[in-house]
Amino acid sequence: MLMRRTSGGRTPFILTGVLYAIPLIIAGAMVVFGVKGGQQALYVGGGIGLVFVAATAPLAFLLVGLGGRFRDSASLRRAIEEIRDNSMLSDNAKRVLFRDRELHMLHDAIEDDIARCDYNAAITLCDEMAALFGQRTEAEGYRSRIARSRAQQYELEVQAALDQFEASLAEHHWAEVHQQAARIRRLYPDSHLVGEMDQRIERARSRHRNDLERRFLEAAEQDDPTAAMGLLKELDHYLSRDDAQRLAGTAEEVIVRHRDSLSRRFRIAVNEHLWGEAAQLGEAIIVEFPNSKMATEVGSMIEVLRSRATQAAVTPQ
Repeated sequence: MLMRRTSGGRTPFILTGVLYAIPLIIAGAMVVFGVKGGQQALYVGGGIGLVFVAATAPLAFLLVGLGGRFRDSASLRRAIEEIRDNSMLSDNAKRVLFRDRELHMLHDAIEDDIARCDYNAAITLCDEMAALFGQRTEAEGYRSRIARSRAQQYELEVQAALDQFEASLAEHHWAEVHQQAARIRRLYPDSHLVGEMDQRIERARSRHRNDLERRFLEAAEQDDPTAAMGLLKELDHYLSRDDAQRLAGTAEEVIVRHRDSLSRRFRIAVNEHLWGEAAQLGEAIIVEFPNSKMATEVGSMIEVLRSRATQAAVTPQ
């Protein structure tokens, strides 16, 4: 008889445990698979399920216990009414009861927002800490930390943008440099590091132009017409009208020497049956000196040279 009573008294608890274990397992599985699969909706739904089970399970077991404790319906009704009254506490009353726990959660949330550089959210929580909990001194301390962290993050972002800007300057990508300068001014208008960006671009252009001119003149003096011609083509993008007039004599000499050099190397390649090299030199003559007599002569034989170059490439030596 005693064993039957004991078993009968435990049965409601066992059934209640089983009923709550099933959704608990399902919600836990949703969280695990949602996190592993990167499916936000799945693990959020599972998390809500876990919260629901955790919130309602104690109440369910309490009701089961009360059902066994109170034999008459009047006592059970009074217990249910007491639980209902406790569950209907106002938000302010709950805040008083759980003040320490909410403050701890608020501290953790602010720290997390600072770590993620979500400064606006952190400031909002500081306002709540001061207004709802009266923690004005701690809230002000957090505001100072947020201001310092925001300033440090701002300077890091500015410096990263300027490093990329300087790299583009070093590569002489002028169109990209101007785009980056405009973007930096839009994003970081208050930084002292972004001033005089147009002047920095102009100084870099001037240095590069001067370097090109120096190397061009050195190549011309050293009778290296190929190098001098390549530098002259690049330098031409930077020359003003006065610069062009000043360098006109040297440039003309370089052009004549380069043309003569191409012609001489072309004839040597043809005489020695170096068809691939001859075709390349012939194409260069046609492109660089299209109106010259030499270009006309080369143009009349370029197809033959290309054909022989192709045959030479596929014919075993």
